[in-house]
Amino acid sequence: MARKISRRIKSLRGFVAWAEQFTDGKYLFRGVSRQSYKLEASAYRRLPEGDKQKPHELRKVNRELLERARLLGHALRDGQQRSDLELLAELQHFGAATCLIDFTRNAFIALWFACQQSASGDAANGKVFAVRVDDIARFRTVTSEQLSSGKIDDFFEVDDNGRYPLYQWEPKRQHNRIIAQQSVFILGGAQIQAASECIILKSGKRSILASLEKILGITEASIYPDFDGFARLNAHNRRHIQPDPGAYLQRAIEAHQEGRWDDAIVYYNEVIRLEPDDLTLAEAYSGRGMTYSSKNEVDRAIQDYNTAIELNPDETGAYVHRGIAYWLKGSVDLAIQDYNAAISLDADAYEAYYYLGCATLGEDEVNNAISNFSKAIELKPEFADAYKERGIAYFRNGEVDLALRDYTGAIELDADDATVYCNRGFAHLTKGAWDEAVADLTTAKDKGLDIVAAFHNVYESVTNFEQKTGVQLPEAIAELLTQP
Repeated sequence: MARKISRRIKSLRGFVAWAEQFTDGKYLFRGVSRQSYKLEASAYRRLPEGDKQKPHELRKVNRELLERARLLGHALRDGQQRSDLELLAELQHFGAATCLIDFTRNAFIALWFACQQSASGDAANGKVFAVRVDDIARFRTVTSEQLSSGKIDDFFEVDDNGRYPLYQWEPKRQHNRIIAQQSVFILGGAQIQAASECIILKSGKRSILASLEKILGITEASIYPDFDGFARLNAHNRRHIQPDPGAYLQRAIEAHQEGRWDDAIVYYNEVIRLEPDDLTLAEAYSGRGMTYSSKNEVDRAIQDYNTAIELNPDETGAYVHRGIAYWLKGSVDLAIQDYNAAISLDADAYEAYYYLGCATLGEDEVNNAISNFSKAIELKPEFADAYKERGIAYFRNGEVDLALRDYTGAIELDADDATVYCNRGFAHLTKGAWDEAVADLTTAKDKGLDIVAAFHNVYESVTNFEQKTGVQLPEAIAELLTQP
């Protein structure tokens, strides 16, 4: 097997470039905190130097470990005896030296381990090993039969060619830590040869850990998600870490997105309490304002938007959402003023154009509304609501064909919006397209919309519709629009 390229790495980008070469097969990865560490099981370190090349000595150490554990009753779980491998995995989990070597399927998790401080506490370069495991001449996979009935000795026997094979084992009875670390164990009598390795420079460890947390969410808490890991994070020798405003802000955003308004407000309050920089603080006030709006507490929302804008006058979103809040209160002039302010700060603020279109449409400035909706669509072609509202504007302007075009565009982008089918159905009625109208109105009704109420909200009655449009409705359609 050809040796892969090795590198000295000090950034996440550099590591990604190294890892991209492993696409020609199945690889496992192992990270160690010192580059001097070898690719060997922890039990090797208990052997005299002269015995490290003797598989039977490694087997002997692990057999003795298992025998002592069984004598003390540690092999029982839920009233059943665990196999040798299962017991070794549990012993390794709690720090015992065994013949198992921890690997992971995830190269970034191996990188996290390589970026840890060495056991001696001094700064040192780390290392990540890559091992190819789909070579059937070198590796075998532990079978369920071997797991349940085999002894540790079975994995230290020579094959028909007189060689010691290596075994890979992914525990099926997985606890949270194994799942989080995507763990795979390798064991056997043979020495393991890496396909490649990279050195993680000590000067880059801190920045790499920060990137792993920010971009991939890999932290000590995610690597060790069990009770034991939680206790380790809070041990006496761990420095107390001050709360992170950015982390609370992210939790607040996620809670808001999930509709957990009260939780979101608690998290936003915590960001504000920690007094971060003005930009983060402005984002927190703006986000809390959006949450208050979602709870229909519009006045409190406006107060928060005011504070956000004071802290960061360039916060485009705060202007847009304060405009929405003013609009909800009926202060249309103030809403339009805020939408225009947002557009002056960011000419690509498609939401500002959209809401400005809604506001001007509400003021019967139909042509202005069409212009603003058109700009929103230009900036965001997949903006279904903008098509729907421009369709309403065109319909109000008597441009029925353009309205139909926009309603169809909105449906192509969002086929679940019952109101668009209803609006298109009304447009078809004005053109006497009965089959198309019935199809759309039936779809809207099937999607849960009260089409009778919607029709009466627009036209009051069938008689008024016929007088206003000059179109005589067929009796069946008239019944559809008058009977629940």
